[in-house]
Amino acid sequence: MRIHSYDIYVDFNFKELTYNGTETISLETDGEIELDASGVEVSKVVVEGKEIPFETSDNKVKIKTTKISGNIIVNFSGKVKESLVGIYKAPYNGTYMISTQFESSHAREFIPCVDHPAFKAKFKLTIAVDKGLQVISNMPLKEMKEDKGKVIYAFHETPPMSTYLLYVGIGKFEEFKLQNNPEIIVATIPGKLSKAKMPAEFARDFIRKYEEYYGIKYQLPKVHLIAVPEFAFGAMENWGAITFRETALLADEKSGFSSIRRVAEVVAHELAHQWFGDLVTMKWWNDLWLNESFATFMSYKIIDMLRPEWDMWAEFLLDETAGALLKDSIPTTHPVETKVNTPEEVEQIFDDISYGKGASILRMIESYLGKDDFRKGISTYLQRYSFGNAEGKDLWQSLEEASGKPVSRLMPHWILEEGYPMVRVQIVGDEIVLTQERFGILPVPDKVYPIPLTLVINGERKDLLMESKTVRIKVGTVNQIKVNLGKSGFYRVLYENLDPVFKTDMTPEEQWGLINDYYAFFLAGKVSKDEYLKVVEFLMNSDHHLPVLELADQLSILYAINTEKYGKVARDFHVKQVEKWSRRDDPIGRRTYSQLAVNLSKMDESFARSLASRFQEYEQLDGDLRSAVAVAYAVSGGSQVLDEMLTRYKSSKFDEDKTRLLNAMLSMKSPHTVVNVLSMVFTGEMKKQDIIRSIQYSLFYPSVREAVWEWMKIHSRKVSEIYGGTGIFGRVMADVIPLLGIGREKEVEKFFTENPIKGAEKGIQQGLEILKAFSRVA
Repeated sequence: MRIHSYDIYVDFNFKELTYNGTETISLETDGEIELDASGVEVSKVVVEGKEIPFETSDNKVKIKTTKISGNIIVNFSGKVKESLVGIYKAPYNGTYMISTQFESSHAREFIPCVDHPAFKAKFKLTIAVDKGLQVISNMPLKEMKEDKGKVIYAFHETPPMSTYLLYVGIGKFEEFKLQNNPEIIVATIPGKLSKAKMPAEFARDFIRKYEEYYGIKYQLPKVHLIAVPEFAFGAMENWGAITFRETALLADEKSGFSSIRRVAEVVAHELAHQWFGDLVTMKWWNDLWLNESFATFMSYKIIDMLRPEWDMWAEFLLDETAGALLKDSIPTTHPVETKVNTPEEVEQIFDDISYGKGASILRMIESYLGKDDFRKGISTYLQRYSFGNAEGKDLWQSLEEASGKPVSRLMPHWILEEGYPMVRVQIVGDEIVLTQERFGILPVPDKVYPIPLTLVINGERKDLLMESKTVRIKVGTVNQIKVNLGKSGFYRVLYENLDPVFKTDMTPEEQWGLINDYYAFFLAGKVSKDEYLKVVEFLMNSDHHLPVLELADQLSILYAINTEKYGKVARDFHVKQVEKWSRRDDPIGRRTYSQLAVNLSKMDESFARSLASRFQEYEQLDGDLRSAVAVAYAVSGGSQVLDEMLTRYKSSKFDEDKTRLLNAMLSMKSPHTVVNVLSMVFTGEMKKQDIIRSIQYSLFYPSVREAVWEWMKIHSRKVSEIYGGTGIFGRVMADVIPLLGIGREKEVEKFFTENPIKGAEKGIQQGLEILKAFSRVA
């Protein structure tokens, strides 16, 4: 069967949250037509003027017909959902907008369709709504007219695209427009437009740079960037109508560098998708990484080209590579390109592997091929498969053609196989002996990888492709050595002797790689606590934010795991670094100080009290400093300041401040207070979208973890249902369970075994596996 186009008319009852629709589907088929439809009621099917029989079962509409090359007409009706997928209600300030989230397989919850990424079609959308409401979709408005008391919005037809990229937004909007080619429009609910100019300008600059890099123009006349008041994901790349959480889109000069950088990265990511994912789409979800890994990699690359002072590749290691290295070191991992059979399985692979590992492999392959040949290969791939579908092998072919290097032979090992290697470095006489094995923080099957190795020995660089278990390099006396230059390779390095490493001139990326590797080795039981702390001591006084923030994260986790064992080194590090970074008044400096001060406030109440005194000037503070001051105020004041913070939280106009204050309240030491704050999700005082991540902020203190665990046992299923089977609950549980389960490992495992949550199984299992490693060092 082949689908050419959908011509869709939908009449909405905004008040009742229902709709009736008619669609004309232009197609070719040799036999029975099967459409996907979930929660959508089909009332009639017409072919060539005649009503024909159909059956509905298992979320399918089976239409009995013979060979057709033409149109079928389908009448249907549906309801707007309360969850955060499909077509759903997004409430705010006592009212709501209607929005859609169709990835990966939720378009079938709006219209009957062939809900499969390879069945690309053109969409012509017409929407009838009550007067006073506006409608946004993928394409510009073609015509607007009034009819029978309603307003009819008719949109231009889209290019061929997959069903999951269709968008409908209905409500009252304010818009900021940049006259550009394409036109850039930021749409918000009323009262939020003051933070729209910065993201619009980001979008303008990113589109220009992408067009230059790819050699392909943006394909639509406009792009909407839409802030949705309730949104399960960070953002969604609907072609020409991109949706965002407010905190991922809206920012201004007062927001603080963390928020500004986050907005830039998400906008750049979703705009990268307008080529990778929208213009060229994977054939099936096993190649999800073709969308997500590339959008992730390209977002950091394009910002680095335009804002080199932001040091985006340092952020890439912290944000993307770190999580991927951890999640890919446990038994419950999966290849970057992984077999998926059902929509439920698809939802569970929107994770650190499909995003972070894939992007890190792309960084490694770009380093191996060279930037020019890499770019040429990408441009060839996009031009060759425009408006169509592709597979991973198609990309490798394009990169191989551009570079002349054996990409098609090498990349399947990294993309089709799970895990990654650890390289042991030994100095034996006048030789360097390099031995590889698969790394795991728990036991995993061994294998050999083709590793693009980069190393410096006594100041001399060497590059080699390591395809065997062991490699020997004759060098003479070794005074200095470092392996994996710039941490560009997706592998870890374990040195038999660290002294020649400490003598090298290490870049911040290499310092990050060293401490990130040795923390993992410590969790895996491959090095002792003393060996790990030797590396900590070496980097204790580092002046660069990349290794400093990595150490801050590691030591705060270890502090939370066992304060008695790790408390002194964690406090000593934070005290030294807070004093150092408090003197920096640049954006990266303020962001780094803020994170250090947040951690130290939780470890040292006297520091928290001194910083909390600045809460009275909260509105005048830099956005990053607000985060630290709010946490300090909450930690030092406890339940006595809860009412004041709740009042400020409820009256905050923008979500970026609501999020800061919510995280601060969840940092309190009072178990009763924290679980009451978490329970605000059930009263509507907390947005549904915020509950999952909120749990992560409540896990620092053992007594609070105990209360949160009791809360989780009661509410875990209810919380998971908010996200409508998206897999988000499971992915966050992979990060929550390792701390939440400390000291109650068997109880946590037993609970989730006896109370399985559909669609979250993989993430929960990942969390239980990382918990075993955390328990080892507790």
